[in-house]
Amino acid sequence: MHASEIRKGMHLLLRGLSLQQVEQLAQASVGQKVVSGHALMNEGDRPSGLVFLLQGGVEIFKHGPDGQRQSLAKVDAPTLLGEMSLITDRPTSATVMALSECELQLLTKAQFQRLIAADSIAAYRLVVIIAGVLAERLAKLDRKVLELTGHWNL
Repeated sequence: MHASEIRKGMHLLLRGLSLQQVEQLAQASVGQKVVSGHALMNEGDRPSGLVFLLQGGVEIFKHGPDGQRQSLAKVDAPTLLGEMSLITDRPTSATVMALSECELQLLTKAQFQRLIAADSIAAYRLVVIIAGVLAERLAKLDRKVLELTGHWNL
């Protein structure tokens, strides 16, 4: 993936940021490729950082109490993954497995903290985007809980 494609993919994910702000985040992150069948992150591991998934598809799953793999979602690029790693120090909450070859940019917590320390507007705007992603996921979870408990139509 060329630098211009990376910036274009990140700009799609980071609507509301200027090209200069996207460039700042792209420079602070590291490009990676993950082949199909390999994990981008593993449940219980120390978090690696925020993943800007630019190409490919992944499956997100957890292991149940019986050890069985329970699929939570299948997600295609472009999307953000691992957003909680910039906010908390908790272990990764789920495994993310590549279903196809994936191209991504990884923003580590250390790089994110450097941007915050430098009063980067891009970093602060990224926090707002992450808050939006978390709010959407929480609303989806609320709907799922209501559906599963039979209270959806109340």
